[in-house]
Amino acid sequence: MRIVSPWRWQRKQGRLLAVVLALVWMGPGVRAARGEEGMFAPAQVSWSPKAPKQGDVVHLRVNAPEGVSVAGGEMLSKALLFSPSPEGPGRWDALFGIDMGQKPGDYEVRVRLAAADGSATRDMTASIRIEPQAFGEERLTLPDSKVHLSAADLERVKKERVRIASLWSRVTPERLWDGPFLVPVEGRPGSPFGLKRWINGERRSPHTGMDIKAPEGSPVVASNSGRVVLVGDFFFSGRAVFLDHGQGVYTMYFHLSKINVVEGQKVARGQVLGLVGMTGRATGPHLHWGVRLGGSRVDPTSLVKQTHWTKADGAV
Repeated sequence: MRIVSPWRWQRKQGRLLAVVLALVWMGPGVRAARGEEGMFAPAQVSWSPKAPKQGDVVHLRVNAPEGVSVAGGEMLSKALLFSPSPEGPGRWDALFGIDMGQKPGDYEVRVRLAAADGSATRDMTASIRIEPQAFGEERLTLPDSKVHLSAADLERVKKERVRIASLWSRVTPERLWDGPFLVPVEGRPGSPFGLKRWINGERRSPHTGMDIKAPEGSPVVASNSGRVVLVGDFFFSGRAVFLDHGQGVYTMYFHLSKINVVEGQKVARGQVLGLVGMTGRATGPHLHWGVRLGGSRVDPTSLVKQTHWTKADGAV
């Protein structure tokens, strides 16, 4: 099955860049921990995109000298989970999600380095500027029963939201995914990520995923390897599948007509999860594809882009 490139839905943003900060350089926005001499001195941190926006996925890369590992880090009071890079020794990667509602500004990222023998640790810090994102707007007209809910439907929706929200605090430390994330269905662009929505003239929650229009019954595949953590038939989302890819990365697939997997099942990248439908609150057959990273609502196309970890894509 051919997987559609996500950049059909994404505005051209120019060549992907990385900012490289050496601990031995004390430039604006960069602070090195005391005692950076010796084994820690050559360590570097970089990230892409250079100027991330609200809703972006950030790829953090640490180049560490021999005998030094990355023990962890923190940004926006959330843990950074690093893994050895597939590109070779001395390189460590982590993904971080900037929520679509995060206030723009300058924020500190902190990385903890550790000697391989456990004899010493050092912190390195840098400043990342988060830029505002110009999300669009959308106005929809839906049946009143899907907008002004009965008491019974409201109670059902509340319970479903609690059940779904409980997933984001469960972080599998290991990285279950392997290779770039895939767009899960072949189709045409629908509503993009981040749209401010008015439904029947009333302001509603923004669009936290991206819609892909496809014929009913089209196969929907796993964006990457992981584990099925939730399957259900929800009021708004219809038949839905949620995957845990490890290290705080979750993907979700809504409005399915059929589900082919069960909770607890391990799935491979590209494995069929179900079929496109229009269950739940949907006006036509399509897939709503969503991503949470560290609990943050992020653009799925940004996840695809930032997991193409090659020099051509801007990684250091």
